[in-house]
Amino acid sequence: MSTTVSPRVLMIGWNTPAFRALEEHRADVVSVIGPRHVSRAKAHAPEAAHVVVPDDGDVEQVLAGLARAGIALDEFDFVCTIGEWPIVAAALLAEHGKAVGMKLSTAIALRDKSVQKRLVREAGLPVAQVLVPDLLSDLDGEQLSYPVVVKPLSGAGSQDTHVVSGPAELASLVETYRTPVRGPWLVEEFMEGEELHLDGVVRDGVVRALSVSRYLQNVIDIKSGGLVGSILLDPAHNPDLYAKAEALVTATLDAFGHEDGIFHAEAFEKDGSLVFSECGGRLGGGAIQDIVLRRFGVDLCDEWARAALGLPAGTPAAPSTEQVGWVHLKAPAGVAQHVPDEAELLEQPGCVEAVISIGPGSRIPEFSAASNVKAGAVIVVGDSEEQVRERTLAAAAWFSESVVLQTAEPV
Repeated sequence: MSTTVSPRVLMIGWNTPAFRALEEHRADVVSVIGPRHVSRAKAHAPEAAHVVVPDDGDVEQVLAGLARAGIALDEFDFVCTIGEWPIVAAALLAEHGKAVGMKLSTAIALRDKSVQKRLVREAGLPVAQVLVPDLLSDLDGEQLSYPVVVKPLSGAGSQDTHVVSGPAELASLVETYRTPVRGPWLVEEFMEGEELHLDGVVRDGVVRALSVSRYLQNVIDIKSGGLVGSILLDPAHNPDLYAKAEALVTATLDAFGHEDGIFHAEAFEKDGSLVFSECGGRLGGGAIQDIVLRRFGVDLCDEWARAALGLPAGTPAAPSTEQVGWVHLKAPAGVAQHVPDEAELLEQPGCVEAVISIGPGSRIPEFSAASNVKAGAVIVVGDSEEQVRERTLAAAAWFSESVVLQTAEPV
């Protein structure tokens, strides 16, 4: 390890607020990043040391990249990531370099959905039944109890996730993934109920901050045109739900050995009970970190940096009394001719923050591909959870209806 006053940190993967949080705590940071993050990383931190590798989740490529840059792994005091994909690589590199980092067993539990469901089940918590076939063609479609959810073992953002209703749909999915061959897969029973996400901070094995939000629609519904967004639930109005969520998260993190850091978990609520879905040691997607900061004054990026550097937890800013939610924006398929700007969106009732990521000439993306595919996002506030929900849905509808598509030229 280094003996410099500023801790030397190897950050795997790029996240601008996370990088800034480490630097605010006077860390000397080297970031290992994939090609798609080069422009963003250099724009936000042009003087920093960035090591570019083909895949920042591949340990071999990270080590080779450091060697090319003449940087030894044992120079670092800490190795960390705030991302989903490189979490196991970061833990392994920390262990190999004798730096402080997440335990490898914890990283695997937070990454592999089969491992985490086994650990949760062994802890006595309710969780879906699962199968793990090496290939989808190994499944006996006639023997499954439908519907089932088919997803990658280490996926994220609902990418390549499918609800399968019967043998014919399974056979079609097998053909879809026959070339190139993919696997193993997680096949789990379809869980009914409304989907929640649980976000917060754990320090010394104790949940120090917890936010419970209800998705506008279950995330899997993006496959049939659903919206991605959520309403943060007020602890004062939902004390029983918060108590159950805290109990579920505490037992889950204890089963994983995740004692210091942040978490983003998901659960299904039905008939007053919560059933575990999945959990990551990372920021939630969309505007989750923004609404947690706005409502509770908890800066999840700063808390992640403090945990990664072994520093005490921070003091939250003053909380807000307003109710808050967010939604990813969508638009009709085609090529955009006109897209409303952020100022227009902020004129809609309750809209307080907005980002639009498409413009005239943009080809509208396929929103069913993954939960992080969007045309923009908006944060909405109101006096009640129901009002926020109504305003959020109205803002999403207004944006979609306001996008004008190019018309095809006559042949």
